[in-house]
Amino acid sequence: MKFFLCLSLLILIVSACSQESDQVTENSKVDVSKTTTYAAQMADLDKKLRSQPDDISLLLQSANLALENYDYPKALADAARAFRLDSNKVETKLIYALSIINKSNCSVSDIRRARGYFQKIIKEMPDNPKAMIGLANTYVLQQDFDEARNWIDKTLQIAPKFFDAHVLQGSIYKVLAAALTGDDGSESLSRAYMDSAIQTYSRVCQYHPDRPETYMQLGILYQQSDNRICIDQFYSAVQLSPGNLDFMYALAYAYSLFDQERKAMSVYKEMQDLDSSYSEAFCQMGQIYQKKYNELDSALTMYREVISIDPNHVDAYVNMGVIYEAQQQNTNALKSYAKALVILPEDRSSFMSLRDFSANQNLARVYADELQKKL
Repeated sequence: MKFFLCLSLLILIVSACSQESDQVTENSKVDVSKTTTYAAQMADLDKKLRSQPDDISLLLQSANLALENYDYPKALADAARAFRLDSNKVETKLIYALSIINKSNCSVSDIRRARGYFQKIIKEMPDNPKAMIGLANTYVLQQDFDEARNWIDKTLQIAPKFFDAHVLQGSIYKVLAAALTGDDGSESLSRAYMDSAIQTYSRVCQYHPDRPETYMQLGILYQQSDNRICIDQFYSAVQLSPGNLDFMYALAYAYSLFDQERKAMSVYKEMQDLDSSYSEAFCQMGQIYQKKYNELDSALTMYREVISIDPNHVDAYVNMGVIYEAQQQNTNALKSYAKALVILPEDRSSFMSLRDFSANQNLARVYADELQKKL
């Protein structure tokens, strides 16, 4: 399986810290700096909310924390409750609107409703960068990139280093670059947008050197540009967030992409020590054994491990079929190809492998019958 790090156009999670001097009771104040994980922080807040369910400050802290940790249902539930209790407070409107646009099923009416809240906030507080970027996000959701960029520019005029503004700007450039790839003469414009995205994320790394996700995104852009500098960016992300398996996977894959298989294997093995259920680490090790070192038995061991973790891993079955075919283990090869096709009938690589490997017509007929029953 070719690993492709995809940078989707994300709705930014703006940490909506209050710009007002809110009165907070001593019991409702939560010092999240003393807790180390999202679960611990949220458990602390939930405990206080059970005794003070209508404490708006607590609800907003909980919603904001959930937004920062991509727990959108929790964010929306607490923000909506806070909004019902006090819909006039700026911070309440802000966090509620941010929660709305991060819904997984955000509708056109949701976007319009959130946009209305952001516009009201900006009318009350014209220099509120969080509301301005929230408004920009509503235009992104409707693919009105010109208006989104207009609000990003306004935000950067009053907050030149505002993290979310730069990230959203870089994401838009990335999407525009991807949309313009083709043979219609737009390749140079696509390249220009990609360069702008790289420059934007580079600025973010300069302004906010402690944000590992920014190095990750910059690494993705360099990797998509076939630039080995991506390794440095992924390495920085791993250093800032030790033990993050996704960051480690990106680094290991980049190593193998640029012919540094030994380093890749070292990272994959470290990942296995941290989490033995991360199947893609085993799969990529299998591919290195298979395609780089020609150690087919070692590759088979890795693919079997993948299947023990994920019995429906199509690529593992296909790669096993290729190895068995090379070893002239015809029955096992045909079984592997057929299994892949049963799991994912529309997978062309599985179909082509099974079709090409048809010397043994009797076996092919048996497994074709088996497939017919299961499809």
